Amino acid sequence: MGNPMKTWTFAHVSDIHVGTPRSFRFQPAWNENWQTARQQIIDMEPELLIVGGDLTRDGSTHRYELEQVKKDLDSLPFPYHVIPGNHDVGNKYQPDNSTAIKQAAVDQFADIFGSDNFAFTHKNVRFTGFNALPAGSGLPAEDDMWNWLEAQVDQPRSAHYVWFLHPALFVQDPSEPNWDIEENRLEWIFGIDDPHRTRMLDIIRKTDPDLVTTSHIHCRRRITVDNITFQYSSAVAFPQKVPGWDDGDATLGFLKCEVTDEGIQPAFVPLSKVSDKEGYGPGGSPSFEERDYSISWEKPSIKDMGF
Repeated sequence: MGNPMKTWTFAHVSDIHVGTPRSFRFQPAWNENWQTARQQIIDMEPELLIVGGDLTRDGSTHRYELEQVKKDLDSLPFPYHVIPGNHDVGNKYQPDNSTAIKQAAVDQFADIFGSDNFAFTHKNVRFTGFNALPAGSGLPAEDDMWNWLEAQVDQPRSAHYVWFLHPALFVQDPSEPNWDIEENRLEWIFGIDDPHRTRMLDIIRKTDPDLVTTSHIHCRRRITVDNITFQYSSAVAFPQKVPGWDDGDATLGFLKCEVTDEGIQPAFVPLSKVSDKEGYGPGGSPSFEERDYSISWEKPSIKDMGF
């Protein structure tokens, strides 16, 4: 019998929503929260960092926001791996919705970060993260997503396996209905509709994962279903409460994950300081027609204003 592997650490952070004052909206507090988390993570000295999406406030239409956060991440003293969130490539697909996911936004993200998914093995852990947002869109990115996902089943295994995606595979439980956007707007936004949810879960189950980590909801919760642990992650930018989550915790922070031969143990690390600096502009997902760039603190050029 070999010697046990020394405990090592990776970090997972999500929903940092870094923006700029060149946009139609900007919350400097969110940028400051990211810098607080960033320094806490550096002080922790992890071997790598996973960023689970929503790197930007509006990177799906503002390329400069994606470029800004990439420059920041590139200066970290350890490797990082990213997947996009809805603010990086567009929201869950809806016909005729100007803020829904677009192929151009997916291509833009991949052009800047090299890909919108990752798969690699580090020591005794297989890491797999993918862009789940094209599900149901009919975009070329959706075919690419399914082909890539199916291929992961036959990839080399390791002692442990952890998956990362931005939206939740399910909000309450795997058998939940496809939520109605008018009656259950938050649940509709947060989760993945069937049949895509079931297809993804079937692929993930085949890899026998220790942990499936999702973001997007901005509220922390951990549940086990069919012997798989689902970790819903907190945000760094701002908190959200979730209907029906009596056990949810919206405290801002990130995950410190310790790895041993026995498994992966995620531990929550709250932000050491939460900024209260004020900004400007609307929340939500305003259409292009509703975006008022005249209120920008730094005036953007026409090319900065989206596709």
